Amino acid sequence: MSKIFKFLMAILLFAAFATAETTTVAPVETTAVATVADSLDSAATTNIQELKKKHAVWIKLEGDVEPSMYDFCARAIDDALKEKPDYIVFEINTFGGRLDAAFDLVDTIMAVKGPETIALVKKKAISAGSLIALACKKLYMLEATTIGDCAPIVQGGDGTPQIVGEKIQSPLRAKFRNLAQRNGYPELLSSAFVTPELEVLELTAKLDKGKKSERDTTLIIESKKFAVLDSTEKAFWGAPKILVKEGELLTMTDKEAEELGFSKGTFKDRSEFETTLAIESRSEVETTLGEDIASAIAAISGILLILGFGALYIEFKTPGFGLFGVIGLILIGIVFLGQFAPQLDGYIPAILLVAGVVLFLVEIFVMPGTFLFGIGGIICMILALALSFSPEEIPEYIPETVETTFDATPWLFGLFYMLACAAIALVFPIAASKYLIPLLPEGWTPMLKTDLETAASPTEAVQEIAVGATGVAKTFLRPVGQASFTMPDGSTKLFDVQTHGEIIEAGTSIKVESVQEGHIWVVSDL
Repeated sequence: MSKIFKFLMAILLFAAFATAETTTVAPVETTAVATVADSLDSAATTNIQELKKKHAVWIKLEGDVEPSMYDFCARAIDDALKEKPDYIVFEINTFGGRLDAAFDLVDTIMAVKGPETIALVKKKAISAGSLIALACKKLYMLEATTIGDCAPIVQGGDGTPQIVGEKIQSPLRAKFRNLAQRNGYPELLSSAFVTPELEVLELTAKLDKGKKSERDTTLIIESKKFAVLDSTEKAFWGAPKILVKEGELLTMTDKEAEELGFSKGTFKDRSEFETTLAIESRSEVETTLGEDIASAIAAISGILLILGFGALYIEFKTPGFGLFGVIGLILIGIVFLGQFAPQLDGYIPAILLVAGVVLFLVEIFVMPGTFLFGIGGIICMILALALSFSPEEIPEYIPETVETTFDATPWLFGLFYMLACAAIALVFPIAASKYLIPLLPEGWTPMLKTDLETAASPTEAVQEIAVGATGVAKTFLRPVGQASFTMPDGSTKLFDVQTHGEIIEAGTSIKVESVQEGHIWVVSDL
């Protein structure tokens, strides 16, 4: 019996071990399944990370807020939307500028649909710059930057800046409130950008005694409203903290803007900003040549207008029409035509070329001998040549060079191109003056056909020409030219004469007004 029992026990133990060996396969299968699951999770994580990659388009708003900045911003937003980005980042660095241009910029930014608009204060967003920054859905700042102070000012009669009245402050304050409500910025503090009479307090009720805790309640309130609270409410809130003093405008550093709920974060540089927002790809909308010209003209438009109207005033005080009138019209024309520079971007080289030719014609036919218009014409033509040449467009017959760090071939070709054009431009006037202009009929050519060998120097004429002597203009006096006078011995001599800006046609009778330092000053004798 014992043997049979032992045999049965052995069979049972063998079956148990056999069963145990077969169950060991299951962990292997489980491990394989786990490995596949891990790989699937890894792939899913990779796909999620790829989905999280963001594309941003950068638009720089630097310098004075002018209509030219608005034109650039509107075009840049249109170009940015074509890329279907996740973010449109406005990099702001401005002291402000014109309020009308700022309002147009704000309306354009607020109208953006789709991508998230972000303002990144690069150095400063003062005055109209703060208005533009709050037009974006989110605001970030770099370290050591400032934002605020948007009170509209005008220059007073004594030359000092003065804050404008309620008529302008009221709609501007409403604009700030609208932006604060739309994008989640502190509304009352936003009004403090504009209103110096507004004093803002911060009240904190500590529900837990001691240090500040999450249960603390904070309230931002006007000082006038705090003043009417009863003693129980004032005791509950405790001593207020002044955020904006009366008579001051809210201007914040990057840290203060973050603490007060305006800025979403402060970064050391642009790279850290892009890393935090998971920006993997980026592009930047560059300004065009026309926009750069418009911005440069806008920066000095005040000076140009002062000089232009000053030149016209001098012209009105002198007889005839001369140098100062032409200069005044040119300066004023530059200011007004500069506003259309962005729309004329592709035509600027042609416009400069035409302007150069016109200045040359003025130098030859209207104001000969001044050299000012001739030099201006040369400068315009050189600029036209330089702008019409693109180093990327190299003729196919130029052999390819070995790749180096810097390929000078395009620039050498451009230099050769400009020198060749300059040589042609130099030779053509000489040839025209020698062979073509002399063929023009009398009175149409600025060059003398009369033999000048008998002409006398003005210094010699001091003793021969008396004040009051009459003669005849042999060339157009613009204002310099030649005139013939009958001498006491009956002979006729030619002299260099000039007017005080008056243009006198050839063949007109003239009279000597004065003779000073070798110059013969004449006026019309009609």
